[in-house]
Amino acid sequence: MSQIEMFGDRSRSRPLDQQDPLPRTAAGLVGLKVKLDRPVDRERPCCNNICIIGPGKGPHAGALHCADCGQHRGWLSKPTAAWIEQVVTRFGAPTTPIIVRKSHTYEEEAPDTASTTS
Repeated sequence: MSQIEMFGDRSRSRPLDQQDPLPRTAAGLVGLKVKLDRPVDRERPCCNNICIIGPGKGPHAGALHCADCGQHRGWLSKPTAAWIEQVVTRFGAPTTPIIVRKSHTYEEEAPDTASTTS
């Protein structure tokens, strides 16, 4: 496998906001802008930390690409995407980027039935 097959041909790429508009998916997230404010984005910022949501792959709901230079900045989790979808459905598409901060993963825990007393 060549590097171009692995990483794509970046010589022809333009920043996502300068490319032809992406079609809206049923979820309505592709093409929306978000501002990244995660710890890594403060330590190693990319341009203005504004990203455009692209189509997801595998377990990811979306890809995050820098709106200025097109560099891949991370993945959009399904819970975060679901939250953004709810906001957009309720209030309409935002006029300013939604801020994405440090992600939190909460696992639902079943009550421990072994430790109950009779």
